[in-house]
Amino acid sequence: MELFFHNLYFGATSADVERAFANVLHSPRYLPQSQQRWNFRVYLFPPKKNQPGWNHRGCGTVTLPEAYLGQSLLGDIEGLASLSVSGRRIQLKPSTRGRPAGPTLEKLRNEPYVPPELRQRRAAIQESFRSTVMIHTLQLGWETRGGVFSVEWEKRFQGDCNLAFSETKREVRIRIMDQQDVVRSIGILWSQISWSATGYGDAGHPAITLSLFSSPTFDIESSNQTRVQVLLRSSLTSPEKRQRLLVLYPDDPDFIRVLPFATLCIRLLCHEAGDLKVFKDLCKTARLPAPKDFSYHAEHLELFSEAKLERYRQWITRLDCPTLGRLADTKEILSIRGIVDDMVACKGADFTANFLRSVVTDADLEIQGQREGDFKASIQRFARNFSWSPPPHPWDPREGVFNCLHVSIAPTSMRLDGPFPERSNRVLRTYAANHDAFIRVTFVEETDLQYRHDREIDGQAFIRSWVIPILRNGLTIAGRRFCFLAYSQSALKSHTVWFVREKFTDPKGDVITAATIIERLGRFDGLVYDEKLIYCPARYAARISQAFTTTESTISVPAEEILIGEDINEELLLHGWRRKHLPGTCPENLEGTAKEGCALNTQSKHIRLVGAKGMLSVDPKLSGDVVVLRPSMIKFDAPHSTDVEVARAFSRPSKYYLNRPLIMILEGLGIQYEVFKDLQDAAVQDVEDAVTSLEKAANTLDQFGLGASYRLSSTLLHLAKLGIDPSDMDDFYHQMLAFSIHHILRELKHHARIPVKDGYTLVGVADTYHYLQEDEVFACVTIPESNSIHFLEGPVLISRSPIIHPGDVQVVRAIGQPPVGSPFAVEPLMNTVVFSVNGDRPLPSYLGGGDLDGDVYNVTWLTDLHPPQNITPAAYDPATRKLLDRPSTMDDVADFVADYISNDILGMVAINWLLIADLNGIFDPDCLKLCQAHSDAVDYPKSGTAVELAKVPKPRSDSKPDWHAPETVDLEASPNYYESKKAIGRLFRDIDLPEVQTSNRAARRRRQHVRDDESETDFDELFAALCIGDRQGDRLESAVERRITEFTDVDPHSHFVKLAVASLGRYSMELQGICASNTLQRHKGAMLSEEEAVVGTIAAKCSQRGRRRETMAQLREQTGYLVKAVRDELSGDEETSLDDWLATAWAAWKVSRQLKDRFGAHSYGWIALGEVFDAMKAIEQDGISSSRR
Repeated sequence: MELFFHNLYFGATSADVERAFANVLHSPRYLPQSQQRWNFRVYLFPPKKNQPGWNHRGCGTVTLPEAYLGQSLLGDIEGLASLSVSGRRIQLKPSTRGRPAGPTLEKLRNEPYVPPELRQRRAAIQESFRSTVMIHTLQLGWETRGGVFSVEWEKRFQGDCNLAFSETKREVRIRIMDQQDVVRSIGILWSQISWSATGYGDAGHPAITLSLFSSPTFDIESSNQTRVQVLLRSSLTSPEKRQRLLVLYPDDPDFIRVLPFATLCIRLLCHEAGDLKVFKDLCKTARLPAPKDFSYHAEHLELFSEAKLERYRQWITRLDCPTLGRLADTKEILSIRGIVDDMVACKGADFTANFLRSVVTDADLEIQGQREGDFKASIQRFARNFSWSPPPHPWDPREGVFNCLHVSIAPTSMRLDGPFPERSNRVLRTYAANHDAFIRVTFVEETDLQYRHDREIDGQAFIRSWVIPILRNGLTIAGRRFCFLAYSQSALKSHTVWFVREKFTDPKGDVITAATIIERLGRFDGLVYDEKLIYCPARYAARISQAFTTTESTISVPAEEILIGEDINEELLLHGWRRKHLPGTCPENLEGTAKEGCALNTQSKHIRLVGAKGMLSVDPKLSGDVVVLRPSMIKFDAPHSTDVEVARAFSRPSKYYLNRPLIMILEGLGIQYEVFKDLQDAAVQDVEDAVTSLEKAANTLDQFGLGASYRLSSTLLHLAKLGIDPSDMDDFYHQMLAFSIHHILRELKHHARIPVKDGYTLVGVADTYHYLQEDEVFACVTIPESNSIHFLEGPVLISRSPIIHPGDVQVVRAIGQPPVGSPFAVEPLMNTVVFSVNGDRPLPSYLGGGDLDGDVYNVTWLTDLHPPQNITPAAYDPATRKLLDRPSTMDDVADFVADYISNDILGMVAINWLLIADLNGIFDPDCLKLCQAHSDAVDYPKSGTAVELAKVPKPRSDSKPDWHAPETVDLEASPNYYESKKAIGRLFRDIDLPEVQTSNRAARRRRQHVRDDESETDFDELFAALCIGDRQGDRLESAVERRITEFTDVDPHSHFVKLAVASLGRYSMELQGICASNTLQRHKGAMLSEEEAVVGTIAAKCSQRGRRRETMAQLREQTGYLVKAVRDELSGDEETSLDDWLATAWAAWKVSRQLKDRFGAHSYGWIALGEVFDAMKAIEQDGISSSRR
């Protein structure tokens, strides 16, 4: 509706009038707290020709998005009384121009209100960024330790190169117009600028230096004039996309040669001194750190000449070790050749490989010298002090764990990490003797983040030029050729695949290649149950991926005991059941599988067996070692793979957490903000209470899964029983707790990951007994803390992630404790949610298209979260398979991987849904359209049919809600975000996230090494300190010592001390490698703190939340294996007595406290202390058992 207003003060501006209307329209009488502020438009009639100097005629119109809003305003005497500018009341009346145009109303309804001062600020920033810096020479080079900038490549320009800032992309862009009709660009993200400097070069040229954390990106586009001509000659309605390049100048061999090394430092020579001031002003507007005032002395040192690189390549080919990469230039690396070669000859390849791993991750080398020759001297000192010995209990791939190298491939460089312990899979167990022939390869951006689609870039062409040649032709690492093999479904999401050595010989003498491995997996063609499988590359690869799922091999089932049952309903994925070690035989027509353990302790498992995958649960009617598979479980023929491989065991319930999509759905269905606020406040209170006692800290860590690798919760509870309180703990503990609190509050603020204590996350299985009625579920959950059982009863809200449709949440009835004689009384299927198979449509399919193939479901009986009614669920059309007219090959699979990296827009679809729902609600037509796109995107890895980007609805506003801002954005300084009124926005603002100290190289504790030739005097000093050390005033050590005296002598034995010192040395080196490889930055200085590693978090900010989550998961897995290895060392083997176990662990804890300045010593102490408590408990239990005997 449009209203006319007059009686306006002539000196008033449009912004003054807008503020006056906003004060009324955004007041509580017009705007509930939970509603987005009304958008409206003010138009002032321009002055007449005979009114010079006036801003307007004193009148104008205001356009409102809804008619009732205008009617209310006209009749609001109190509101109109406050509608004034400069003391003059504005008079309102209906406009005579009729209803506003449809597009105008649509814009007002779909875009958030932006205050005039914010629009003015945006305009000022955009105007500032119009300035450019003119460049006449571009130089790529290397920062030497002597403070010289080595120019490794340069190009001069004749007024056709400039530097500009992009506020929308948050990047510096160097644009080069040295070729007719095209523009080449170098893109540098603001977040990747380590520092910048301005000054004058050796010849007096104004110079700008940019030191980067990661390499820039390159692209090329048509000039503006060319684009206009193309548009005029064609029917194109959208601008031509830029072409991203792997190499800025593909025809320049010198540029290609230095590209992997010389792009972290860029020097720009400008035309005049004024360009430096422009650059400083642009940095200030962008809120970047002010440039330093200095300029490098520049020389052409040719550190990466073809001759030096060839010498380096020839040498490194002979070494079984990681490359030194950007740690040093080739001149420095070649200078240590003699040291490394001597070490290989004297100490062996394994020792040398671990030494070079330590060189790459060591914190001290960078600051130990700045002159030529200092690098070699540092390596010599490092080599003298370095020691390494093989772990006493190395990983055995046949037992489920092996050491694996990780390779990260960016467009301009490659990084090698590890080897790190990795869970095994069917293929790795098959070739356990050759596990070092397999590597994991991840395709990443220059920033080490995941590749993301950019609408302005032709991503398909770029990925095909970057990824496909590597997948099809292989890659070379240290002179060894590796070929693309396959991937697992979960790894594909992070763009990670398996490569295998070009050929190797297995213990039987067979020559094995990638093709051999795939061929031996089974048969994928001519399948009656999936005739077109081999013609769909994505589906073919998905079936292959079953053999690469991380699993634990359990029992082997004789082929004749693997039976095929019947499916209850083809639409519902039903699964086999297994039972073991029970007497009798198994009739062939029974529907189930064997059982493991007694009824109340049975674990449901997600398994792989032959060519089948699915859930394995309990049927008490079965006996013998038999497995009954459903036809729907069988995906391909693999009759020789008869081991039951467990991908996941569901032995206990998982916790229930809310998230942003679920909150958005529930709010849209009528759940009030206060419900979510109360739950979040309770979580925050628990966090604040964690600092008051060790017991509360343990409970908080356990609630949020922190410190699990180090079993912090268990150790803290043991200390609490000894009477220890937080004041008795050291700085390391308090810093760990600070990181934990920061992590939890961060998850609440940026993900709305709010715990719901009245709920569980459970795996779904089918009611094969047909006992449950439609809309009924059965759930029986074990409570380990109280050793009790909880039967869910009454109305429960059930959902699963991802959630996007209003019908993805349903309220159903849980039947409670089953009556005597019912099938669930005999076998309650512990820690699962059992779904009915009755009705026209299975309930799991309501919940975001879920199935019973291992999907987990969120179940809560908290009625405050139950919507008043269920919404009809979506019924999605199945995604069309992309088929070939011939059988698929592994080259086709490689092509699909590249297509997936380019076209995976699942995250974009989910975010667009949230953004549109934030302004327009979950029932907006575009939100409902996105539901089908989301379903298709979820199916893309198996269908091969990508979602067309053009068909994905976009947010209708350039402004984004505040909760969507990346962590790296300063909301107070950015004008591009509005204050969301939805629950997720209010919850976001309710959390104040404290700053936490992150690790940096200067503040990092100095890593010390145990010398291989350490003198007896040194050991004697250490041993004496352990025996006669003064523990007065240390309540923690005194309390533990008093407890120890009940079992053993408090003075550690020298034998156990020596074991502990060697164990700590190995642990320290491994932990430092883990901390260096799991950062969110790619630059050589990045490293996690010891506290972050123990807690299992990463404090650094990251623009990609998914990348941070994946890296944290990898960090926790790697530290978990490292901790297990240390625990195995301390507890010993089967021949080790309980007393020796305790003595070893006690000595290790004492050593860690005495050598506390070593990197890793504190966390090693927490492992040892946990073992001390476990050993004492084992001794006590053994004593009880002995007395009973």
